[in-house]
Amino acid sequence: MFQPDKIKKSESLSKHSTFRVGGEAKYFYECGNTKEIPDLIRWAYHNKLPFFVLGGGSNVIFPDKGFDGLVIKITASEIKVGKTQITAEAGAKLMQVAKIAGENDLGGIEEFISIPGSVGGAVRGNAGCFGKEISSVLRAAWILKAGRVQKVGKDYFNFSYRYSRLKDTHEVLLKAVFSIHKGCDQKRMKEVLALRKEKQPWGLSAGSFFKNPNGASAGELIEKCGLKGKTFGGAQISEKHANFILNLGSAKASDILALAKMAQDAVKEKFDVDLEPEVQIVG
Repeated sequence: MFQPDKIKKSESLSKHSTFRVGGEAKYFYECGNTKEIPDLIRWAYHNKLPFFVLGGGSNVIFPDKGFDGLVIKITASEIKVGKTQITAEAGAKLMQVAKIAGENDLGGIEEFISIPGSVGGAVRGNAGCFGKEISSVLRAAWILKAGRVQKVGKDYFNFSYRYSRLKDTHEVLLKAVFSIHKGCDQKRMKEVLALRKEKQPWGLSAGSFFKNPNGASAGELIEKCGLKGKTFGGAQISEKHANFILNLGSAKASDILALAKMAQDAVKEKFDVDLEPEVQIVG
């Protein structure tokens, strides 16, 4: 049972997003025990409130007006290491899962050392980088479905590029099991971190803003439209990688979304390609 006195009111969501933008949540609850989630959702339904389940906040943008409901931030982050699998709760950072696997000389998920998001968000969006996706290593998971905890296999998720069925069903991932093997490729880990540092900008962002269209790079298309370095308000399309939108320090969510719309319109006009956001836009 969750603790009602732990529900915060008027919590700034900018503190819980790597974009550092967004208004206030009417109600906010940090959930360190996934067993609390069913009761929290029932509480939201009872009070006729919308709810949103948040992980690390690295792939989401909240509106300036905030969220008029309950935001449940999953902070449960236990990681258990086995011989052929590693199990992590939804709030664990994916890079921490990869790091712990590496420290135990276990491989198979080296590329994930560069993904800052949570396990829950990574499974929901079939996160990936440098040729490795969550779908290639997920073995099983526990989800909250229709108010009940259920264990499911990999096939349940209907994975495709940056997609799982959780995006449509809004079921909540609680814990995931990843396949690993003996022997960590430390050289690969260092290579991946070096590539990310070389190719991707640092700063306040949510990583790649758009999915790559079939056979193309979203960043290259945006760059060919002459939008690299374009600013609007306190936001900028990165000069280093055009598929990154940065908060330069004073941006509002509306500034970021205005640049995203500008990029979508330009790419549509020049290449007749529709750019689909990879970042989850709330509201």
